Amino acid sequence: PLSNLDAKLREETRKELRTFLTELAITAVYVTHDRVEALALSDSIAVMRSGRIIEQGSPRKIYFDADHRFVADFIGRANLIPARVVRQDDAATVVESPLGTISCQKRAFAVGDEATLCIRPEFIHVVPGEGVGGANTVRGRVDSLVFVGEAFEMELTAGGEHLLAKVDADPRLREGDAMH
Repeated sequence: PLSNLDAKLREETRKELRTFLTELAITAVYVTHDRVEALALSDSIAVMRSGRIIEQGSPRKIYFDADHRFVADFIGRANLIPARVVRQDDAATVVESPLGTISCQKRAFAVGDEATLCIRPEFIHVVPGEGVGGANTVRGRVDSLVFVGEAFEMELTAGGEHLLAKVDADPRLREGDAMH
């Protein structure tokens, strides 16, 4: 419904619509392919594929803890990496992946299960240089940087995987640089 509006007007209208729906306490069905609209306006999201609902949940559940690979990728940009569960700690599920050993949010997987590691671009923190390692630290190289205003959209290679990151507009980063 908001697709023909310019970006600033779309944002303002989205906020007004959310306020309007909340104050009137009415139920509305809103159909969109725009993830920001879906996340901002919804109390519950149903993701459809081929005419069938494949997952339903709160915006936070759908974005941070999707049960389906398709949903994780559809609702926002995602780096999806094959992994295998190697152990369950008290507070984390530990997986082995092309990136190395990664401690993840605790999930109900058995040791040995195949899984998909979902890393959102905005949660990747990039530091120039080779780095010293540590938990959930990988080494890689900057493939490309695109300035989008408040940030860079970065493509990088780490562990043989091509990843997308959204990082601060740090003028120290250049294409070809080593990073961790």
